[in-house]
Amino acid sequence: MTRDNVWRATPALARSLLLPALLAATGLALGRADLVLLGVPLVVGTALALGTAAERRARRPPPEVRAIGPRILDAGRSVPVAVRLGPSDAQLVATVLPPAEAGGDADAVVVAAPADGERQLVVEVTAPRWGAQQLARPDHLAAAADGLLVAGPVAGTPYTAQVLPAVAPALPPGPLPPRPAGMVGAHRTRRPGEGTELHDVSPFQPGDRLRRIDWRVTARQAGPRETLYTRHTLVDADADVVCCLDNRYDLPADVAAWLDLGEHAERPGRTSIDVAVDTVASVAAAYIEHGDRVGVLDLARPLDPVHLGSGRRHLLRLRTHLARRTRRPGSGDALPAPRHAPRLPPGAIVVVTSVFLDDAPGTLAVTWRRRGHPVVAVDVLPAPLVLDAADTATTLAARLVLAERQERIRALEAAGVPVSAADPAALGLGLARLRLLARGVRR
Repeated sequence: MTRDNVWRATPALARSLLLPALLAATGLALGRADLVLLGVPLVVGTALALGTAAERRARRPPPEVRAIGPRILDAGRSVPVAVRLGPSDAQLVATVLPPAEAGGDADAVVVAAPADGERQLVVEVTAPRWGAQQLARPDHLAAAADGLLVAGPVAGTPYTAQVLPAVAPALPPGPLPPRPAGMVGAHRTRRPGEGTELHDVSPFQPGDRLRRIDWRVTARQAGPRETLYTRHTLVDADADVVCCLDNRYDLPADVAAWLDLGEHAERPGRTSIDVAVDTVASVAAAYIEHGDRVGVLDLARPLDPVHLGSGRRHLLRLRTHLARRTRRPGSGDALPAPRHAPRLPPGAIVVVTSVFLDDAPGTLAVTWRRRGHPVVAVDVLPAPLVLDAADTATTLAARLVLAERQERIRALEAAGVPVSAADPAALGLGLARLRLLARGVRR
């Protein structure tokens, strides 16, 4: 229920005026002065509460109540969200505080309204999922003149924040691809050049830089024909990483809910798309931290990629793109996976996230592998799965689907594409396995 945010009389004001009038009329009719005097305190109290005519005209409007907080926040992290009460002539304000978690129960509190300045009620709020989310709507009711005047209830202005995908801490990046894209980075190569890894110390040759002279080794060379020695290092290069997101299926851990996932279906818990988006954000953060370039390719929308880039601003842009542009099945704009593997930068590392319920993502991963890309597949199906043993038909169908899925995963492993779970430990191990596979990739 929403009413205009203006002062209006309450039933208590009507009673405080009608009751003295009724007592006075009854006392005059019965000739009893005590009844007339009984209503005098009510009249005086009402007059003092309402104030003089000048005070009533100068009464300030009801207080402004709004929720403030960060416009961009990380999923799973607590942030302070404040409900701010503006100055007014109200005495008490009842307002709804933001729930501690999105979708939780909100608490209503009654506080004294500030006459001057502002008052803030701060609550720690956690958004478990990425995407644009309404974190608070401070509906409120204000009371003045000892409760004789109220304003509201007023529906507060919704506070909406952009929640970015969570980033797993300390996720190690994979190896350098066989054909690194740049000459500056954190990965060590086998090419001599400017870098940090020592290759050898050899006599000075024309073209060597003077700052590369190793004076300690040179000082050990005694005799009239002393030779200058220079330190040679290996190039530190960077890599191109493309994270491919397969969001054509959005599956929760409860298998019985797989058939009920439509456009407006409520998805219980974390689903496969939630896991996939968090995985892509974590991989991107790990590589970008080491100076590499990362891009994102949505297999359902290959014409809307995040182009390769590096740096913190690019990571923020990438996570924002994931939170805003990732669509769930049933939204009306999901497309089938591309039939032909899109062209990627030469030698780029490819990370494919999928639930592997069909052959499309596996075919794309094998194609990229044959083209010379180090490829790792990430299984984002939530685990453990929940099966109702009493539902025989659903259990049998789920076992058949999962058996076919396992065969696809085995085929990927046989084609040289390691398949990793989405948890940080298993994903770090899967990226490390690329170091061995990269040596056998065709150059």
